[in-house]
Amino acid sequence: MALLAKFFGRTASEGAAFALGLATGPVLYPAVREIEYEANRIYPSVALDAGTAAGIVAEDVELRDWGASEAESHGVNGTRFDAMLGEALNAPGLPELLALWRRGLIDNKGFTHGLRKAKLEGQWDAPLEGLHDVLLSPDTLANARQQGFADVDRQHSESALQGVTQDRADILFELSGNPPGPETLQRALNRNVIDKATFDQAIREGRTKTKYTGFYETMARSILSAATYVTAHLKGHATADEMHAGGAMWGYTPADMDLWYETQGNPATPHQIHIGYARGAKLPGVANEQEAIRKSVAQGRTRPEYFDLLYAGRDTYPPLFQLSRLVQASAISADTAADWLKKSGAAQEVVDVLHTYWGTLTPGTTADTHIGKAQTQLWTAAHSSYLNRESSATIARQKLAQAGVSAAAIPQVLGIWDHERELIRKGLSPANVKKAFAKGSRNNATGQPWTRDEAIAFLVGLGWSANEANDYLDIP
Repeated sequence: MALLAKFFGRTASEGAAFALGLATGPVLYPAVREIEYEANRIYPSVALDAGTAAGIVAEDVELRDWGASEAESHGVNGTRFDAMLGEALNAPGLPELLALWRRGLIDNKGFTHGLRKAKLEGQWDAPLEGLHDVLLSPDTLANARQQGFADVDRQHSESALQGVTQDRADILFELSGNPPGPETLQRALNRNVIDKATFDQAIREGRTKTKYTGFYETMARSILSAATYVTAHLKGHATADEMHAGGAMWGYTPADMDLWYETQGNPATPHQIHIGYARGAKLPGVANEQEAIRKSVAQGRTRPEYFDLLYAGRDTYPPLFQLSRLVQASAISADTAADWLKKSGAAQEVVDVLHTYWGTLTPGTTADTHIGKAQTQLWTAAHSSYLNRESSATIARQKLAQAGVSAAAIPQVLGIWDHERELIRKGLSPANVKKAFAKGSRNNATGQPWTRDEAIAFLVGLGWSANEANDYLDIP
């Protein structure tokens, strides 16, 4: 009332009457509005409008009944409020709806409901449902066609669904995949499998800048390896400068190639070095023969602990026939001859036999050198004849005795020769046996011409079947 008196200066009843009668007047509206604001502050119970209440309930700030009560203050009943609440509630956007549907978190009905919440007309339901399946990208389709997982029709049709025309899809197809590597292309060019134009095209498709194509073409020519240049220089087919130039093409420095060269080739053997020094030659850069042999052992990749063994083996000893002559001439004793023979590498059983034989010779006696030479030649002839089965054991004994071999030593010598004869017999080839059988040549083992059964038995011993051996002998 004080507010009314402030504005009208009359009694409250007069002010109220005036307000009720004239509030609609535009001129007096500001005054009436002030009265309204003052009343609202005194009585803050104005109900929210139905739309605002529906929005609040939709946000789950208040319960539905509270919102319905607010709406009723504005003449909106519960049914209409529920409709307004339904309109206020929102659904996820289209991308989220599709993702939920694809993952099975909502069904087709839930997806359609989401479309309604988005206020989309029903005519869009079927087209939007068609977006459920995600298409392969045009690039992936092109690569699938390149790798044979999709044909051209599928690539064209699915690419078209994404706005890519057939000619553009074909370009994507050509861009997919990679050509062979430059090294493979270079080999193909060298072998005339492809021509230069194809080579250049493949380099471009490999995404190499075209300004570098010439480099690849130049490198297509194969070059000898650095190792080959080292070997060529070692064998005298290339100079040191040529070796250095060849190694440079592979990134090796001259020092690298020289070191490589030093590690190649085989050194002389200790025996060869010993002979060389005995004849007055020397190895440059070393002090003496021993150091030369030590260097040879090291360059031959033999472990250092074997040096003494190799150094001791540098000497040679007289052959057997010379040892016999020396003993017969009393130049050396039987013991010395046996020792030298053993150092020459003869088997101990051979050394024992010859030592016994040499011991039967009269010490200090000398023999005519011509007799010794004749005995040596007879020994050789008897040995060859016996191995070839041209003479029997009886004849061999006689010839050995005539060659100066003692009766005690002859059986042992024949025993050794028998071992040799067996090795030589096993060394016959199938062709030798076939030829001997066809010509009726003598079988040294029997002294008679080869028979079919003997030839077949020999071939069977080599691993042939009897049928194979029989057929082989009949082949002209």
